[in-house]
Amino acid sequence: MAVRKNKRGPSLDDKYMGPEPIFSSDSEFTDTNWAKAARWYGYFYKNKDYMPSIISFVEKEMGYTKKKISVLKRLRDYHFIPVGKRIKLFERGWQYKEEDLQNIKDFISDSYKIALKEKEKVEAEKSKVKVISPQERTRIKVLETIYADWDSEIIEGWIDGDYTKKFSAYNRFKMHGLKSNAINIFKSMIDEEYESIKSAYERTDDQCVEAYSHISKGDKNKILKQFEAVYSDLERLRDAFRATRSPRLKKPKSSDRQVEKLKYLKEDIDSKLVSINPILIPGKHKLFVYNVKQRKLIEYVTSSVSGFEVSGTTIKNFDGKSKSCTLRKPEDILPQILNKTERQIDNIWDGLTTKITKPTGRINADCILMRTF
Repeated sequence: MAVRKNKRGPSLDDKYMGPEPIFSSDSEFTDTNWAKAARWYGYFYKNKDYMPSIISFVEKEMGYTKKKISVLKRLRDYHFIPVGKRIKLFERGWQYKEEDLQNIKDFISDSYKIALKEKEKVEAEKSKVKVISPQERTRIKVLETIYADWDSEIIEGWIDGDYTKKFSAYNRFKMHGLKSNAINIFKSMIDEEYESIKSAYERTDDQCVEAYSHISKGDKNKILKQFEAVYSDLERLRDAFRATRSPRLKKPKSSDRQVEKLKYLKEDIDSKLVSINPILIPGKHKLFVYNVKQRKLIEYVTSSVSGFEVSGTTIKNFDGKSKSCTLRKPEDILPQILNKTERQIDNIWDGLTTKITKPTGRINADCILMRTF
């Protein structure tokens, strides 16, 4: 497999996965061996790499003509995910039970019917432009950007024995211009690998234990921590996108005018915070602000019936209950400010040991507008 070695590195086969699996009549056709062989192809093959084997299978085992094969090729490569590895292993000598082999053929037959209908549909609507759905467009963009980064940096690192690489999903989302609808799509793409490694680490699944037996328990733990860091970033992204979401109710024009000259920091990558729309401030009774330069958390409170008012770059109507303090560990406190209830946040203040001071009401270009009540 010289081609595969050039693609993934010259020492992969021998050091981690071994050579490409080949079976003979003397081989042991057990579930464990099948899973191990399938894992090999999972590392080295993409969906398109199985297509030559699939075409050869339908031609030799099912008697498909070139015309029928051309119809079958109309389907996307990922359509054949359920049988790609199974057919490849059959090509490499794996002996299936008759009913298992028939299941593969039935899948191909059903796929041909789908492709035939697709062909008829395309021919009937060939003059129309095919429109890709927004969800599919987002999925493709995720595959080509952040998931490609994850595969080339983190997964390649595992294969090379490096389990310590950092991967900021938050920064990658911003760099690639991905929106909130990409969060669950990316998460679903990495969830299966996470669950498999977790099962191997906790030894709850024999096949997963076997598949990852070449990785020590300590390194598995490092991999899980890489996943957990990504999941944490995805939750921070949810908060960030939620903060910038336009309010459902249109605010009075007077509020628009109040915040026209307000200077604030729209986003801070280091602290992973995004300001809310300032139009939400007038009329509210509580506002949380974070000064990224001074690492100062500020809570404005008002007992005024009309709530806050904004004049130029200053918050008006706040009372003596308002307070501020410098945070020693902002990475621990700020996520709680974004997600906890008012009562829970009061308890957080009680636990802070730094000096509490009175805020001035002024907002500047170092201030993130975190949250209102």
